[in-house]
Amino acid sequence: MDQALRVLGVLLMSVFKFMFAAPLSYRLGYGFIATSCLLAIGGGLGMAVFYLTGGRVLEWFRLRHLHREEKRSAKGLPPHRIFTRTNRFIVRVKHGYGVKGLAVLPPIVSIPITAVIAAKYFRHDRSTLPVLLVAVAIWSVVLSSAWIFVR
Repeated sequence: MDQALRVLGVLLMSVFKFMFAAPLSYRLGYGFIATSCLLAIGGGLGMAVFYLTGGRVLEWFRLRHLHREEKRSAKGLPPHRIFTRTNRFIVRVKHGYGVKGLAVLPPIVSIPITAVIAAKYFRHDRSTLPVLLVAVAIWSVVLSSAWIFVR
């Protein structure tokens, strides 16, 4: 039971704070291979869950926004601006870096935020989730290697 709780703790840490899951795993007594596997499994599960559910939540927000815009136009008010400076910056970054640029983010930001951003801007690209899962696997080995020298 204690072993299962320790594994669950590392898995949950790799979902929410991917960068700091490796030190936790090493502190709990796991080796390099076990740490890399636990980080890859936890990060991959988190990426898949948040990518798939994030797409549905974002679709709900989109429909809600359309409904509010319909109410706004029924009152005779002008629609909200679509192309703001921030939107243009996001589009420039999206077209410049794409999914591969987003694959760099999991250790820096977090798995849930990266997955929701991917669901927002790349949900129609069938290769998005596999690219993110491969990135999580690579990052798990990189972080496990980096943190082994710190402990």
